[in-house]
Amino acid sequence: MAKTLPYIVCIGILLAGNSLAWAQETPVIKASIDKNEILIGEPLRLSLDVKSPMVSGNQLPQFDSIRHFELIEKGSRDSLISASGASYHLEWKLTSFDSGTRYIPSFAIMIGKQVYKTDSLAVEISYGKIDTAKDYHDIKTIIDIENPDVKYIPWILGAVTLVSLALFVWFIRQPPTVNRQPFANEPSVIRISPLDEALASLDQLKKMLHEDPSSVKKYYSGIHDTLRIFLNRKLGLITMEKTSEELIHNLSDMRMDRDVFSNLATTLRMGDFVKFAKYIPGPYENENNWDVIRSAIVLINERGK
Repeated sequence: MAKTLPYIVCIGILLAGNSLAWAQETPVIKASIDKNEILIGEPLRLSLDVKSPMVSGNQLPQFDSIRHFELIEKGSRDSLISASGASYHLEWKLTSFDSGTRYIPSFAIMIGKQVYKTDSLAVEISYGKIDTAKDYHDIKTIIDIENPDVKYIPWILGAVTLVSLALFVWFIRQPPTVNRQPFANEPSVIRISPLDEALASLDQLKKMLHEDPSSVKKYYSGIHDTLRIFLNRKLGLITMEKTSEELIHNLSDMRMDRDVFSNLATTLRMGDFVKFAKYIPGPYENENNWDVIRSAIVLINERGK
């Protein structure tokens, strides 16, 4: 027994060394995201870290699309090669316009002849903090506020009356003049209604995009400004200096159908995404967003009568 003890100890040391060496050679694969909850159109960052004991023979994933997600920036790659192996760090920038719980699938990485897979990642995508389950409120009437300058109105009216009388006396003392008839082709000023003005503007923007598809950024700015100008003329709302989120909050006070309000909020956020994130929507999205803005303007006009 005493003679075999050294052999047993040596075998144990060799097995432990092999186990340690095997553990050191096990690849480490990890996928992660910087946000688990985002708003519609909000960007998130997807990262993939790979530590491999092999310097060559590593096949890292590359993709052009993920279901329910849009690729904003293609993957950037950093690598570090050393005597102990290779380390890789890959990043992609994504977003999504599909609300609900969406999953980024697992990635397959081949190291040598062995395939390793990452975990899938869940992302909660929503329209924001507006509670669409609650009833929307009617458009509020304008509240009159007492003006402290009212006491000066009689003095102003008196001054205006005196000036008017002076002008009247001056005019009646002037020699008569021949009334000029307008020319046949002289343009007349016609003030159109807020609805007709908005619909005409939308038609021009639609025609512009058909003739020049590259003007998509100007197209989205135009349809959003058309909605803002209509709300200002029709309801007296101050809209031009508001952000899209502030405008969506104001629109939530109007009694709209939930689907109409949801589509309108998505269209306004997509306009910001086109402007700031350089997102290029497809022809179907452009046509659909135009229809959403037009339908909302017609609906608000009917409610405002």
